[in-house]
Amino acid sequence: MGQKKPVFSWMEQWLRYRFEEEWIFEAPVEKVWNQMVRVDEWPEWWKGLEFSDSVDDLPLIMEGKHYRTRWRGPLPYRLEIHAMIRKATPHAFISADLHGDIKGSCTCRIQENPQGTQGVFSLDVQTAIPWMTLLSPLLKGYFRENHNRLMAKGLQGFTQRLARETAP
Repeated sequence: MGQKKPVFSWMEQWLRYRFEEEWIFEAPVEKVWNQMVRVDEWPEWWKGLEFSDSVDDLPLIMEGKHYRTRWRGPLPYRLEIHAMIRKATPHAFISADLHGDIKGSCTCRIQENPQGTQGVFSLDVQTAIPWMTLLSPLLKGYFRENHNRLMAKGLQGFTQRLARETAP
């Protein structure tokens, strides 16, 4: 194995995206987890998620379970993303492989901390749509902003959903 050539490293830098989000909720881990794993219900509270469904009959968040989602953010394009659960530890951790309009992996870690329940979501992907790949060096900032806006809408919607579900 030789070293990567500088041109390849430069291109890879422009094609790869690494996102990490931290959400804090004033709710117990079990309630956060129980809402988070209902992927089919995400469009009810996540503005910008056009649909989310499972293409198999496996139980929620079981290893091997396959989900399909389609996202539309403020910028005028959609992404269809398929996720296959690789590993899941109840009330703590999920990892999934992603394919479709982007490819890569994502993880979700949930744990209690002094402020409440912390969710840390990591996404390591690259574009798989030819026009996005070609224009990534020019539009990377816009793609990042679109992602950040979608995540902000997700946090807002999920927080409201939790508040409704945990209200006495």
